Amino acid sequence: MWDLLIVGAGPVGLSAAIEAKRAGLEAVVLERGTLVNTIYRWPRETVFFSEARNLEIGGHPFPSLGAKPTRREALQYYRRVAENEGLEVRTYTEATAIQPTASGFEVRYRDREGEGVEKARFVLVATGYYDNPNRLGVPGEELPHVRYGLEEVLPYWKQQVVVVGGSNSAVEAALELYRGGARVAVVHHEAEIRPRVKYWLKPDFENRVREGAIQLWLNARVREILKRAVRIEVKGEERLLPADFVLIHIGYRAVDDLLRAAKVAYAGDAPVLSAHFETSLPGLFVAGSAGYGTDTRTVFIENGREHARLAVQEMARRLARVGGV
Repeated sequence: MWDLLIVGAGPVGLSAAIEAKRAGLEAVVLERGTLVNTIYRWPRETVFFSEARNLEIGGHPFPSLGAKPTRREALQYYRRVAENEGLEVRTYTEATAIQPTASGFEVRYRDREGEGVEKARFVLVATGYYDNPNRLGVPGEELPHVRYGLEEVLPYWKQQVVVVGGSNSAVEAALELYRGGARVAVVHHEAEIRPRVKYWLKPDFENRVREGAIQLWLNARVREILKRAVRIEVKGEERLLPADFVLIHIGYRAVDDLLRAAKVAYAGDAPVLSAHFETSLPGLFVAGSAGYGTDTRTVFIENGREHARLAVQEMARRLARVGGV
């Protein structure tokens, strides 16, 4: 039996595994994709908003050529940390259910060999949110030319692309698409682009809008997505925007299916958590955005790793009390 089973091998899950190792706990990490799968799936040219030191885990220095690290640098950094720490990380292994037992938990999983079960005294869920984008809830959203997120710009060369959203990802996508040869229109339901857009992106985007290179529709809501157009409403008037592709960037919801299936208590759309990030089910903890429902914008690697530290400290304290560590 493991002392701790961690679901999710993102920076927060890896941070929890490091904390567990240093506290003398035997821990295993299950990840349904590759290591730091969310960062791996980001656009290839992504630059972080945070400085490298704020993304560090386990006290390992994060070398970066620039003031802000790139996606590629982050992938190399977290891989090396996992290797140097000797963490037990099982990639392409999806946790499918968490079941409490008299001695802890059974966690069912599915990997390339089939299905199995692992037993652990404690479980920590650090599943993030990138696999669960918010939906517009409008007709046509299921059409094949509708995408969530941007990986590469080449497929959109000389295409008419409507980007829905007004935060960092939407603004960054619009700029990359424009520079990649697409004709871009941005639709945002608020009166202005979000003020917290990365400081090096916001003026660039505003200048492109000002010169007419990117169309910007504010106070606008998408009402329907058609095969080659998007119907929007702006101040009570309807307009049709031509669209070969529609990219939706309106945020994410926590991936918390495991928590809900385990029937932990919720307050609104987020689980009830203690000061040590324990759910209502004793021994089941959460770290990072998995515990925040729709409020994912307030959770980062910086505070997620603190959640992990507090949770693991509480587990170690309990095990020490009963002579388990």
